[in-house]
Amino acid sequence: MRKILALSFFLSLNVFACGEDAKEFHPFAVEIISKNKQKQSLKTFEILSPIQKGENFLSSTTALLDDEFVINLDVKEDYKYVGDYYRSYFSVSAKNVDKIEIILAYNTTKKDRSNIIFCGNFKQYKLTQLLEFESANDAPPPPPRMPD
Repeated sequence: MRKILALSFFLSLNVFACGEDAKEFHPFAVEIISKNKQKQSLKTFEILSPIQKGENFLSSTTALLDDEFVINLDVKEDYKYVGDYYRSYFSVSAKNVDKIEIILAYNTTKKDRSNIIFCGNFKQYKLTQLLEFESANDAPPPPPRMPD
C-alpha cells in the first residue's frame, strides 16, 4: 500500500508542476526616449514579453517598487518585433529605475486570457536586467496599402 501511495505521489508531481518549459524564454525591455521636455524627470520603458511560455500564455505583467506601488500593466500584442510578443509601457522617476521589478505571470492556457490556472508560473526580473537582455529583431514594415 505504501509503495502504491509513494508511486502515485511521484506521478502526480508532474501534474502539479503544470507543464515544463518547452522553449527558451526571452523577455526584454527598451527605454523610450521622450521628446517632451516636461517629462525629463520620468523615464518611459517598453516591456516585451513572449506571448507563450511552454503551453501557457501570458496572463499579466506587473511593475513593482517595494513600499511604493504594485501596478498591473496593460498588455497589447506587439507587431514591431520579430516573434510573438506582448508589450506594456510605464514611466517611472529616474531615481527608481534600479529598484523596479517586473513580474510576468503565465497562468492561462488561452491566448485571450479567458481562463486561469493556479500553477504559480511567475518570472520576476529587475528592470535593469530586462534592459540588458538582447532585444528581438525589428519586424519588416507591412506592405503598402492602396489609397482609399
